[in-house]
Amino acid sequence: MRRFRWAMAILVISITGYVIGSGGMWERVSNDFMKDDTPYGPGDFRIRGEQVISMKLTNPKTTFKPREERSDPNRAEPTEPWMGDVSEIANRRTVRILAGDTENGVERRFEERAQQADWWLSPDWNTLYLATGWMDYHIDPAPGEHYTPQLTQLFKSTDQGESWEKLRWPEGQNISALRFLDAQRGYLIGWGPHIWRTEDGGEHWEEIPVPAKSRDPENERKRFDLVALGQDNVLRMAFFDQMRGESVIYSMSWGETEPRFEVGIGDYGVNDIAANEHGEVYILARKGRPMSLMPKEQLVHHPTSIWHWNGNQLAELYEFDSDLVGYALYITPEEGLLFDGVNEGSLLGKDVTAVSYDGGADWRIEDEGRSAQGGYYDTRTGERWRVAGYSLYRREIP
Repeated sequence: MRRFRWAMAILVISITGYVIGSGGMWERVSNDFMKDDTPYGPGDFRIRGEQVISMKLTNPKTTFKPREERSDPNRAEPTEPWMGDVSEIANRRTVRILAGDTENGVERRFEERAQQADWWLSPDWNTLYLATGWMDYHIDPAPGEHYTPQLTQLFKSTDQGESWEKLRWPEGQNISALRFLDAQRGYLIGWGPHIWRTEDGGEHWEEIPVPAKSRDPENERKRFDLVALGQDNVLRMAFFDQMRGESVIYSMSWGETEPRFEVGIGDYGVNDIAANEHGEVYILARKGRPMSLMPKEQLVHHPTSIWHWNGNQLAELYEFDSDLVGYALYITPEEGLLFDGVNEGSLLGKDVTAVSYDGGADWRIEDEGRSAQGGYYDTRTGERWRVAGYSLYRREIP
């Protein structure tokens, strides 16, 4: 009798489209999410109601000749010669903007060659900014140069991606990240590192001086370890200061002329920063120098911690088990803290979330299962989205 009741319970759950797991209740929204766009991948997607929009980096489609047409029947042979050329495959990578809905699927609204891209979507979904980077992988660096030149482009749409304007931008100035307050005001961050600011929707850009110690004369493509824009509209940047021997965070409010030193966090790599409207800063950091400065084998037993900075005092709130590595930190609509990461101690790798509603003292850790193909958390609505095996799932984390 008990077995019958248990089987019926499973049947009811599957019929209603809900999945119960150690990570709580997920609602299955779609069984074929973005399945028709090939090569498959959900990209960096956003959902509002049933509407979907996504920025997707993709490789070109490659195929192979049937066995009877191969010069050697025992070896796979590409249909076209370029499909066997690694550099040509890299040259044919593109970025796409796709839009549609969860019921009827999506369509391509924009496509441009790119091996690197970042985007920003306004809260009303009308305005999009897209930065792309492409380089010719067949060309070696010029004599005396360390790198092959990259072609950078900046695009803007004000009608949900239906039409696009290419903004004026120096092709040799890389753009790695976009951080915008609204459709008119925002920042671009590039190699060097460099920061530019606009207050007129990208018509004009002003370069902002960066901290001198964030640069490396030997590396013209140096990046910040992290750049975050908080709910307090303050731009914060983190990097490892070799002179101080610690990671440091600089900050800049809108209208200020240059970043100012805010706090040093010691021998940690900063993975994310979240700030609320009142300027309280929460820092997700991993013990040891940033991953870019450490061999992977030295990252074993380097725990991830949550820190709090109130403008005067830095305090460690919580240290997770060393197997749990956090890569994102969010402030939920109800002022909770959401840790997003992976369990590297798992053989196959599992997604993990942890939530705290008491300021970071206590955490509810949840196993969300094997790594997803894509997903994100909406800090405005509290909706968490996850894609696994063509299926789109949704849950609430208020």
